[in-house]
Amino acid sequence: MIKSTFFLGLLLLMLTAPKSGRAQSMDDPKGVPMTSSSQEMNQVNTIPENFKTEIIAVDEQGRRRAQKIMELYGVLSNKPTIEKVLKYVREDYVQHSPMLPDGPQGLAMFFHGLNAQYPVKIDVYRIMVVGDWAMAHVNFRNMDTEDPNDLGNSGVDIYTFGPDGRLSEHWDAVQGVPAFSVNSNGMFVRVKR
Repeated sequence: MIKSTFFLGLLLLMLTAPKSGRAQSMDDPKGVPMTSSSQEMNQVNTIPENFKTEIIAVDEQGRRRAQKIMELYGVLSNKPTIEKVLKYVREDYVQHSPMLPDGPQGLAMFFHGLNAQYPVKIDVYRIMVVGDWAMAHVNFRNMDTEDPNDLGNSGVDIYTFGPDGRLSEHWDAVQGVPAFSVNSNGMFVRVKR
């Protein structure tokens, strides 16, 4: 009861909040801008050419699993076949990406079709593995263009491994890499160590 009352109150607050586009604060009753329009988008985004994939794993099994994911990306960027994809992906592979159907066939056919038209390149910047879960931070380039300067799409792929060591489920979040940015940090490299 308390939980549902809290969420009902939160919903009512959201529905009745002022629609001015400015956040209210106790210190500044006028609010602060909620957009970055006052900041200039003048930092050029570049894609790192020389990098080494970071593998973050708690044990040897995790490192082997990260290596399998790296190999799968290599297969996907080189005219994959269903047989090659099956080495890494289970027959009952569950797909949560709205762009792909379930199963290894959909994954193989999607990337095979792209490779037939474009010079697909998948840069893998980091893979983290803990137990049966894995996350990869990647840049999918030349998925719809032959432009050698294509900035691509930044993606975070989340996977689970099945008991046979192959990938069993996949989620993703993908966004285009814009030509310009408010900051100069880039979307792929780690700034602080």
